[in-house]
Amino acid sequence: MWRLPQTAVVLLTLVFVCDARQGQRLSTPQAVTLRLIISVDGDVEKAANVTVELMDAVGSGSALDSKFTDNSGIVIFRTLDGLHRYRITGPRIQAYEGEVRIMPNETSHVEHIRVRHATGRQPTSESPSGGLVAVASLRVPASARKAFERGSEAMRDQRWEQSRGLFETAIREYPQFDLAYDSLGFVQLQLNDLGAARLSFSKAIDINPDFAGAYRNLARIASIEHKYEEADSLLIKSLSTDSLNAWALVSAANAELLTHKYEEAIAHARKAHTVPHSGLAGVHFVAALALEATQQPLEAVKEYQLYLDEDPKGRDADRARKAITRLSESASK
Repeated sequence: MWRLPQTAVVLLTLVFVCDARQGQRLSTPQAVTLRLIISVDGDVEKAANVTVELMDAVGSGSALDSKFTDNSGIVIFRTLDGLHRYRITGPRIQAYEGEVRIMPNETSHVEHIRVRHATGRQPTSESPSGGLVAVASLRVPASARKAFERGSEAMRDQRWEQSRGLFETAIREYPQFDLAYDSLGFVQLQLNDLGAARLSFSKAIDINPDFAGAYRNLARIASIEHKYEEADSLLIKSLSTDSLNAWALVSAANAELLTHKYEEAIAHARKAHTVPHSGLAGVHFVAALALEATQQPLEAVKEYQLYLDEDPKGRDADRARKAITRLSESASK
């Protein structure tokens, strides 16, 4: 079996770790375009003309914004990065609530959401970005909500110690507050307390075993520690309830390349290409290397070309062009 050159392994390791660190870094709130794509009972029927309410992190108070989906089941909000909740209602669908965390380095974010017909069985509250919404999250007392909201505001202003204390207060007020544990872990990452962050994310998962966002955050810690097998396992768990999350798909492909699970890397990379993945063109470079490792040079050329099409001035553009030339010349001999 062809093995990755050591230089490539080092490069991809750095890419994965840097991406994880960027996922942690917070700054002042940034404007983001949020696009929700809503379908009914799978992906066949689009949820046209349903109401979507975008709310604050714990869904308290009135909606920050409310819009109808278009005929394609799409609604677009102009909002800020951070954690939001949303509510989807309509005469022919079951009411649905979910959550979305928009990372600080994102300028646009896309979520695919599946709802059910009103005549179907009860919804599971599947959330593409956060996993299943724990019932506990919907019963947060006012005192815990207030502490959480103040903690979120402090976090946006990078007042890490204050936000940590407020999230801890929210948890004392309501020990089943999965979102507070997740946000606490996020702050602890900023304070370089990986051990505490790991415990917080794990507690969020104990409360809500389908919390995809918490699995992704644990994967970030594993990647920082170069534990790529563990990171891959956590990412796969997150994808079980958030199968179209581009970051998780790309990161899983990268981890699998680094651990020589080439077929899995190719599969995740190709799935990532089927969803919006702005800023993640490097997944095609990952796919190309995995295809070379499995001796599929012509398919590798296609992936290198996709990388160049999406990011012609990317840092690996020269390497991609050289690889295309090398593989093409080899094929012609």
